[in-house]
Amino acid sequence: MHCIFCKRDSTASRSEEHIIPESLGNEEHILPPGVVCDSCNNYFASSIEQVVLESGEFKAARFNMVVPNKRNRVPSVDGMLLPLQPGMTLGQAKRFHRADVSRNPEDGSYNLFPGDAAAAAVADGRITRMIIPTTGPKPDRTVFARFLGKVAVEAMAARLLENAPEMLEAFVQDDQIDILRNYVRYGKQGLDWPYSERRIYPANFNFPTPDGSSYEVLHEFDFLHTEQGEMYFVMAIMGTEYAINMAGPELEGYTQWLTDHGGISPLYRKEGFPDVNGIREA
Repeated sequence: MHCIFCKRDSTASRSEEHIIPESLGNEEHILPPGVVCDSCNNYFASSIEQVVLESGEFKAARFNMVVPNKRNRVPSVDGMLLPLQPGMTLGQAKRFHRADVSRNPEDGSYNLFPGDAAAAAVADGRITRMIIPTTGPKPDRTVFARFLGKVAVEAMAARLLENAPEMLEAFVQDDQIDILRNYVRYGKQGLDWPYSERRIYPANFNFPTPDGSSYEVLHEFDFLHTEQGEMYFVMAIMGTEYAINMAGPELEGYTQWLTDHGGISPLYRKEGFPDVNGIREA
């Protein structure tokens, strides 16, 4: 067996690989040991996934959706306690009125840990409300492009394992994937691998079921084959759709596909999608 990224012998590897990080709620999309070697597994966890998960955008998203990590902890965010004191500068307000806010993974309840300067104001009732950020700074675009590429390569390996496991070794040796797998594993200074990003449904949207119940979707993905022979990996994380070309750093084919299909997401091109907040049906 050889690693799908570095192509080295991975027979002795012992780590499972989560295609999507556990800290984004993934408990089902997992590759068995050896498909991704231990060295690549550790590299992705520390140098790619952690950077994405610790970005302000994903910390806020996980906080608001109450998505715990594998230690069952929901990330905390900085809250702003109100009212502010008259005449305070913004810097003073941040120091005095800042609070660390966490959530209970079991029931979503809030836990407030005000800074020392604000604790007295909380205790005597001068604090009447709190502002919690709904988002934050996005992860570095290059790191996130490599993250998407990593998920794309692993999702393809999972598809092969499910439907044609005898083709996995051929996939490892396929030089058409080398540019993406090398970009993901080693990076290439100066290479800009674009990806599409757009919101296709609210993060907390409840998908209806025939029996009248509903469910939320943390993540979903699929592959799109265009008439031009390109293959795009399309993934939604908490309602935001991302797409990346697996053949090379281009997006024109995906943009054209969206134009030709009225802007519907490839994730819903077959069964259609509920008309919510202006999102079009297939």
